[in-house]
Formats: sequence, C-alpha cells, structure tokens
Amino acid sequence: MQPTPPTKVQPDLNLAITTIAHPRAQECETAHAIAAELNAPFIPRINGRPGKTAEHSDREGLLIVEREELALWVAGQTFRYHPNMATMRVRALSQKKNDGLVDALQLKTGASLLDCTCGLGADAIVAAHAVGPTGRVRALESSTLLALLVIRGMARYSLVSPPELIPAMRRVEVHHTDFTDYLRRESDNAWDIVYFDPMFSETIDISQGLDIVRRLAYPDGPSLHDVQEARRVARHRVAMKDRQPGQNLARLGFTTIKKSRRICYGTIDAL
Repeated sequence: MQPTPPTKVQPDLNLAITTIAHPRAQECETAHAIAAELNAPFIPRINGRPGKTAEHSDREGLLIVEREELALWVAGQTFRYHPNMATMRVRALSQKKNDGLVDALQLKTGASLLDCTCGLGADAIVAAHAVGPTGRVRALESSTLLALLVIRGMARYSLVSPPELIPAMRRVEVHHTDFTDYLRRESDNAWDIVYFDPMFSETIDISQGLDIVRRLAYPDGPSLHDVQEARRVARHRVAMKDRQPGQNLARLGFTTIKKSRRICYGTIDAL
C-alpha cells in the first residue's frame, strides 16, 4: 500500500531555506522546491550571505542546500545526516556479532519489517542489513522536516565503511506519514513484523542541547488502538523498544523479552 502523500504543512521548526554561498542553478532549484514543500521562505544569497529580510529575522534556523546534502543550522549548531550507531551495528553484524534489535525482532533473511518510528533511521538500516536484499523495510516518519532530512540523507550518504552499510541504507523505504493513519489504511498481514521505538514524554530531556530527533520527532507513542491495528497488519509479531523498566511495554500489553541496562524490548503476537 502506498501512503497518501502528506499535505503541505508548516515545517516542524520555524525555518528559512537558503543555499551555500555560491550556488549553482541546481542548488537554487532544490532550495526553491524544498521551500515550497515546507511552506517556508526562500532566502537568496547576497554576496555569499543569506539576505536580511523580515521573514529571515524571526526564524529559528536555516536549512541550507549544499552541493551533495542538506545542512540544518539551529541554535548555533549544524546538523547533517549521519546514520549514527547504524554504522557500528552493521559492522558488528557483518562480523557475526549479535544485535539487540535483530535478536528481539527475530529478523531473518527475506523478512519484511514496518518501522513505525523512523527517526534518523538507524534501526531501519540495521534491519535492512539483517533481512538482506530479498527482505523489505519501510520506515514511517511523521515529522515533515525529519522525513526530508532522512530521505535525502539516505539517498546521498557516501561513506563506504563498512561496505554493507550503503546497500542496506538504500533499501530502506522512508515514507512521510503518521503511523496511526498508515496502520488504519494498511491491509491485513501486510508485514511480517511491525515495530515501534517511540519517544515517550519521560524519555525527553530538553536540557541536552541540540538533539535533532528530540527537537523534530513527535513524542506520541502508540495507543492501545494503534497496537491492535499493528497486530492486524503484522503476520508474525509486533515489537516495541522501551526504556527500563519497561512501563510502557506493560501498559500496552507487550511481553518483555530482552533487556539491557538502559532499554528493553517487548513483543506481542499478531492477530
């Protein structure tokens, strides 16, 4: 099932869009397209610097279209897409080491996974590596800006170590959509496994400075109804990650199956 394209909405941050200091025509075209997609103002460069306009002065940050990637400037810090811990985890799996997510979800070659909470996509990338080219991973992200950064970032990220990382990353299907709406529209038994890694309110610490996912991702976790819809959509199981001691797993009816010092995983059978 293809999700309904999201309507144009205000970006998750009050942004302006600009380009690198000396853009080519293609960077300008991309910047204008992103500005239209995010319903945000485009700020042209004047003598290498973003022009000063009334629309620019009250913005929380800038999204800068560079030669090969996007740079998000917020609160004096710059973010460019990076797969983060997926790099180390894919390397470890390539060395026949275990991964908590892969073990908890029982991911096998050829399996299909619906990741309802993409974030920066680290879990989705690891899962794509685990299920291989014959498997399938789709990751849903409700944040307009975060989805844009991840979709473009995964398509263009070019560091090649470990060599298994890029092929796995390119196989992830990132969709900008809300998981509640998506699950309601999805057909029965569409995916082997449905997975949640939500940002429940107690996990958010706003004192940690710039953390792109915490700033952009919506904190709502699945409801009991969402879990029931996920069980209908899954062929085998629904899984969720939680912080210890797993209060959200218990509240939503999951059985805790794997624990570490800080996190735990739970599963519930498909309907």
